[in-house]
Amino acid sequence: MLNFLLLTTVLASPESEPINTKLPVEEWIIYSFASIFIVLFAGMMSGLTVGMMSLDELDLEIKLQSGTEIEKKCAKKVIPVINRHHLLLVTLLVANSAAMETLPLLLDSLFSEYIAIILSVTFVLAFGEVLPQALCTGPDQLKIASKLVPIVKIIMFLFSPISYPIAKLLDCVLGEEHGKKFKNDDLKALVSLHEVQDAQNKSGLGIGQVNIIHGAIDLHKEIVRKHMIDINKIYMLRSDIVISKDILKEILTKGYSRVPIHRGDNTNNIIGILHIKKLVAVKEGTPIESPRIKLRSPVYVHPNLSVLDLLGIFQEGKGHLALVTEQPEGVAPGKYPILGMITLEDVMELLLKTNIMDEDDYDDTARRQSFENRLTRVNAIKPIRTSSSSSQTGSFRNPSILESS
Repeated sequence: MLNFLLLTTVLASPESEPINTKLPVEEWIIYSFASIFIVLFAGMMSGLTVGMMSLDELDLEIKLQSGTEIEKKCAKKVIPVINRHHLLLVTLLVANSAAMETLPLLLDSLFSEYIAIILSVTFVLAFGEVLPQALCTGPDQLKIASKLVPIVKIIMFLFSPISYPIAKLLDCVLGEEHGKKFKNDDLKALVSLHEVQDAQNKSGLGIGQVNIIHGAIDLHKEIVRKHMIDINKIYMLRSDIVISKDILKEILTKGYSRVPIHRGDNTNNIIGILHIKKLVAVKEGTPIESPRIKLRSPVYVHPNLSVLDLLGIFQEGKGHLALVTEQPEGVAPGKYPILGMITLEDVMELLLKTNIMDEDDYDDTARRQSFENRLTRVNAIKPIRTSSSSSQTGSFRNPSILESS
């Protein structure tokens, strides 16, 4: 349609022959090849403008880390070029504009005005815009960009007197372009988009994987104070207690693997953490403070400490249980109150976004469910028996009532 309008407009005025016969054959051939070269050059610049500028630096960095060997090689070549965002953009646009402006001048020397306009518009649209951009944004986008990197570097060098000042001006006005980095909430949303409900689909993430990733992202925002066990709910033992059957039975009933030991009646003066497994080889009558029972030194953490930093402390192997207190470092224990306690299991539950059940929890839950099931069956049977007895009473008198009467 555009060609038709241009042709109609130009034909309205008288013109000479369609082909310029006055031009020598040698020059006509040179101009023809130059026009073809300029069309191809303009197409390459147009395709690279769309193809290279649409490459995501973050995606290239991902391919550089976890892609195939070919993808790693291509990404390694392309990243240094697209990092100079404004310089690359200005260079490609200037080169493309120069080619587009030169083409009509050459065609005008070869053909009449209306033929030159028709050929210029057709070549620019088809071979300078549509086909190159479709090719450079296709499935082989990265491969094509990497193969043309040497040519792009040469063009950037040749056009640097023009493109470099403009690129620096854009850097000053708009700021330098940097690789895109996702925020934590964006990362969580991105991970959620990859969640798959079908267990047979191996290309996505399961709900458990999504929860773990979300938990790891959120871990730095959680503080110890929000998830600690209050001091009033902690089971502790005095340091002057002697191991006996009653004490062992009490400890076994509680079901804890680690128990804080305090000196005297001051529950804030924790002298160590008792590992219950250490009592296996201890005889009755042995005091807890005996050298035979080795207590672990308690780990103290501040209530405002992040759970992520707490996980790092647990990873050092000092213990899997930490006492929460506002006690400053270097101050003797007992002077500041113990606010609570937090364990490695609490941290892992935050990380996994689910409750971790041990054997005792499982047994308690199983007994509770069994009791609730029996209770449900009893409640379901009860109305049936009541209605049955009432219907019988309507036609017969209850023998027990007759006897009592």
